Amino acid sequence: MTVRDIIRLLTDAGIAPADARSEARLLTSHFTGKPAAYLLANPDEDFPSPDLAEAAAKRAKRYPLQYIIGTWEFYGLPFAVSEHTLIPRPDTELIAEAAIRHTPANGSVLDLCTGSGCIAAAVLDSVKSTQGTAVDLYPETLRAAEENLKNLGLSDRCTFLCGDATTDLFDPDTAFDVIVSNPPYVTADEMNGLEPELSFEPAHALTDGGDGLSILRKIIEIYKNHLAPSGVMILEHGWKQSDAVRAIAEQNGMSHEKIMDYGGNIRGAILKAKS
Repeated sequence: MTVRDIIRLLTDAGIAPADARSEARLLTSHFTGKPAAYLLANPDEDFPSPDLAEAAAKRAKRYPLQYIIGTWEFYGLPFAVSEHTLIPRPDTELIAEAAIRHTPANGSVLDLCTGSGCIAAAVLDSVKSTQGTAVDLYPETLRAAEENLKNLGLSDRCTFLCGDATTDLFDPDTAFDVIVSNPPYVTADEMNGLEPELSFEPAHALTDGGDGLSILRKIIEIYKNHLAPSGVMILEHGWKQSDAVRAIAEQNGMSHEKIMDYGGNIRGAILKAKS
């Protein structure tokens, strides 16, 4: 199978031509060890690799490239990914950047709905003196996060807690400088219109099965009580949900600041207790 064959296969499957070209080279490089520059110069070289052919066929069924390769980069760090975790996305790096910006030296950060652990890892890697706590409801997902942080040499500064972020998991006097979360916020209606690849990602990490606000609301209501006096809460949410999140924040005595994504859309919010 050649790179050109894979490009054609992926394009026929409905993947955009530019994406098909880059993905064909990524797949071929992963299974043959050939660098991207070599493959760019030799698109018609035939590679008799059954694994490559199987991977290309799988991708043509819109199975996520990231799951096939098994790793993906977030904030310059490598993360193992599987169907137990959402695939880290560039827009979420903006949430991580906000968390890093607000985490003080020797601070503490709580990552609710941690998934692959990518946000917690980005903060701990960037703010070397801080301590983290990563929470996820699903044991297999939390194990994946713990393994990722271990591989990055960060697990010694992070506590891993299996629990439900819609309940209070901490003693009343436990406080964090930063509480960050990328919770399930896709609405039930929106789930029907998502790209085919998202059907392979864990649905419970994408949607609350309703209006997309129930988990966000609980996190704000409960975890505002676990912010340090000058602490901030940083939440990812859908671009249509900003007004609703602002209203929830104000109902809970918190200020609201928008986080914009690279396309100029609202991607999340920074909440603080009003003085």
